[in-house]
Amino acid sequence: QAGSAAKAEIDAATIKIASLLGVQPAEIIYTSGASEANNFALKGLARLSRHAGRHIISTPLEHSSVSGTLTALQEQGYEIDLLDVKQDGTVDLEHLKDLLRPDTICVAVTLVDSELGVVQPVQEIAEILKDHPHCHLHVDATQAVGKIPVSFEGVDTMSLTAHKFYGLNGIGLLLNEKISWREYGRVGAILVCLFVTVCCIEWLSHVLGRIIRGERSIPCLLYTSPSPR
Repeated sequence: QAGSAAKAEIDAATIKIASLLGVQPAEIIYTSGASEANNFALKGLARLSRHAGRHIISTPLEHSSVSGTLTALQEQGYEIDLLDVKQDGTVDLEHLKDLLRPDTICVAVTLVDSELGVVQPVQEIAEILKDHPHCHLHVDATQAVGKIPVSFEGVDTMSLTAHKFYGLNGIGLLLNEKISWREYGRVGAILVCLFVTVCCIEWLSHVLGRIIRGERSIPCLLYTSPSPR
């Protein structure tokens, strides 16, 4: 009975989180944080797409949870290429076009750099990848959610963590679209409910700020995508 009650609380919290983030509840996978979400996404995508190729593209700006996972995949026979970075800190999209191959299965990029605050052109990358149906796009949005507008459009997997917007350590999310995963996640009901609580508080503070400024439109989520899918 206690387990059923905990599951009911998690399910209710998941629906609220999905609404705030503009995604479907089935697209949410709970993890212990963004590091685990990055690790799980990249290794999962590599395994699911191994029939299509073993080539992955990323950047030299990634968090160690991404670069370390890519190193581990490289030791397993995957080929890793890193994008050039322009003077303004954004990745070179022309170089991306040059690196893409029929056997490229994933492009992994951080949305906001944790040290410089540079915002990468994720939507432009997603547009380029439309011509490469076997290539997935993974975005590390850890430093972005709650701070700038974030869109899930064109992204296959996206990682984030609660402690970057006033939540507790030990609870993160992997948002996924189009990909079938085995049910995953060992996070406790209390942490999940705390996650949705901080999401709601952050969203409410944003809404109040917009009202005070005289803006009429009210966002559906925590600064993120324009409407639920």
